[in-house]
Amino acid sequence: MYEYESELLGESCELGTPWKGCRFATIIEDYGKELLVQVSSGAEVTVLRDEVFIL
Repeated sequence: MYEYESELLGESCELGTPWKGCRFATIIEDYGKELLVQVSSGAEVTVLRDEVFIL
């Protein structure tokens, strides 16, 4: 879908607002303004890029 591979893929991050008690995640897709992350429980969640802090 995208012509470039994001340098953020695979990076660990902290969510600005925890999702169902999960604060830490790994970035698995970059959609531009949004990121798809996998939280520590294993769920995949789409979040806004500015709500994520790279560790």
